[in-house]
Amino acid sequence: MTRTPRSDVQRIADILDHLGSIQSVMRRGKQAFLDDPVAQKAVAYDLMVIGEAASRISRRTQRANPKVPWRKLGEYRNDLIHEYATMDLSETWAFYRDSLPGIDGQLRRARVPPSDDATIILRDE
Repeated sequence: MTRTPRSDVQRIADILDHLGSIQSVMRRGKQAFLDDPVAQKAVAYDLMVIGEAASRISRRTQRANPKVPWRKLGEYRNDLIHEYATMDLSETWAFYRDSLPGIDGQLRRARVPPSDDATIILRDE
């Protein structure tokens, strides 16, 4: 199966979409999250997608947006993948509470420098 590479703009939109999914699950509160294995799996999946997308953002866009914790997002994904049997629920809740709002805001203001990615987007339209 051949796929067209996703642009940085598309990847940032993907990250924002999955951040929104996490927010909708976590809005029910900490105890509901701690008590619901399905919600935990949904959040873990969203975090893995976010980390994968963040790790594929071009260096050019990463340098243009140094406040976005690109590396941290990728590392969070790696921890979830490689330590699949355990998910630190308190750490995940703290990420949601402390980091997610800032990351969301930073991504909404992110600049994507002109590059070949812009050409891909124009061709798709």
